[in-house]
Amino acid sequence: MAYFQNKTINLFYVHTALQGIAFHGGETFAFVYLLKAGIALPGVLLAIGTMYGARIIMRQAVVPFVKRSGLRNGLLFGICLEAVTYLMISQVTGVGPLLFAYLALFALSSSFYWTTMHAFVALSGDTEHRGKQVSATEFINTLVGMAAPIMSGLLLSNFHPMVAFSVIAVVMLASALPFLKADNPSIVPHAVVPAEARSHARSIMFTDGLRAALFHYTFSLVLFMTLGENFAAFGGAMALAGLAGGLFGLFIGKSIDMGHGKRARQTAYAVMGFAGIVRAIGYPLPLTAIAASCLAVIAWPMYSTVMNGRLYDLAKQSTCTLRYHVVAEGGWDLGTAIGCFIAAAMFWFGLSAFWPLILSVVASAAGYVVISKSFTEKSVA
Repeated sequence: MAYFQNKTINLFYVHTALQGIAFHGGETFAFVYLLKAGIALPGVLLAIGTMYGARIIMRQAVVPFVKRSGLRNGLLFGICLEAVTYLMISQVTGVGPLLFAYLALFALSSSFYWTTMHAFVALSGDTEHRGKQVSATEFINTLVGMAAPIMSGLLLSNFHPMVAFSVIAVVMLASALPFLKADNPSIVPHAVVPAEARSHARSIMFTDGLRAALFHYTFSLVLFMTLGENFAAFGGAMALAGLAGGLFGLFIGKSIDMGHGKRARQTAYAVMGFAGIVRAIGYPLPLTAIAASCLAVIAWPMYSTVMNGRLYDLAKQSTCTLRYHVVAEGGWDLGTAIGCFIAAAMFWFGLSAFWPLILSVVASAAGYVVISKSFTEKSVA
């Protein structure tokens, strides 16, 4: 099967399962934990936006580091730093030095992890099977997304936060083990990503970052508040949403590889936009908010398969896969920071969550236009 023919990608699947536990059980809870620690909603969004803005600067250290250590070792370094952030978040009790230290470390660790991870997958994957491989990754991520939130919700409800986040840190460290058997690709010492490629990479990820700030981060915080700031209830809602996803992504990935990319792209972005509308309308009540979460998880595997699959293909065609993703991730950081600042300002001035959530639909529409443009213009890599 094309899903499992690539040995390096198979190792990445194992990593995805473990990292997915850390993400759905750790990062998903980290920012709502700040709410529980007593920081107001606009303040949490401002903190998230500031952290992602800082990544634009910190990511500039990735290329020099990888030039000396290799791509795999850069990824391992990012994984270790990510694990430490989970230990630090458990000590945050409000606005103060620990919060700022956490945000700084998170900015550095996620800059290394996501940039090197995307570059590693783009370089190791197969263009002709890209849709299947990306969709399989999302399917695995969705499966672990069912169990991890319940685990973290129960741990945070019954034990000290240090216990819950220490478990997540150990799992994140374990996700590095599969890569110990992988090659350590080097990158070109000197390379310039063409202007057209930089533009598309930055634009695609900027619109996705803007969508993520409004659709994901804002809604997660609002959902936590709708559910009475109860970790167990929040974890259950996340798990139920995960149960709704998975198989849709596998279908869309196969469709892309069969040459139906335009149809898959239209479907993925349409469903994501519709999910944004449902979230904007349904957030005030627990039942409708949870239903909106379920629809979003159905949308996400399709959306992510289309978007990441295209980015990985463009990155592999570029002069340097890692440098391409430095540009792309910089665009994502800028979009996410701006989106979080917009949402924070809306809440600060007393607007309801409807307004930032409905703006995510505009971001999704802009993303569709940008990614479609990358297929029609020449020399984008």
